[in-house]
Amino acid sequence: MNFDFNVCWIWLGIGVLLILSEFILPGVLICFFGAGAVLVSILCAFKPLSLIWQLLLFAVSGCVLLFCCRKFIPGVFKGGKAGCCCEDIDSDNVAGARAVVVKRITAKMPGKVEFRGSLWDASAEDDLDEGTVVTVIKRENLMLCVAKAE
Repeated sequence: MNFDFNVCWIWLGIGVLLILSEFILPGVLICFFGAGAVLVSILCAFKPLSLIWQLLLFAVSGCVLLFCCRKFIPGVFKGGKAGCCCEDIDSDNVAGARAVVVKRITAKMPGKVEFRGSLWDASAEDDLDEGTVVTVIKRENLMLCVAKAE
């Protein structure tokens, strides 16, 4: 019985380490196998299992959790609109919004604009001085394309 008790703690330690390693290696992948190790720990506490069964349960439970739950978990970490008073900056609904130039923009050299409380790299076809109010035309990755507001 003492052997099984130690096995439970070993599996629990492996599970906790795998779950905590998700902070170092993000991707929401390792935590499922950590949960599988915790599950094996719980099962070993109630029924002694051979090493083969322990490893098999660990692999199967980790894979099942991964394939069944992976698409739901990232939303938990990213958060949703509930409780958020800000617009979603990643929704690409930026066309027509206003921004202010904070670092001069030339046709050849991007500058910076303040947009929704953050500084963004911005490009324009015309030269735009600091303090100029601009309209966002579109977003290309982390760069806003802007034009002088009319």
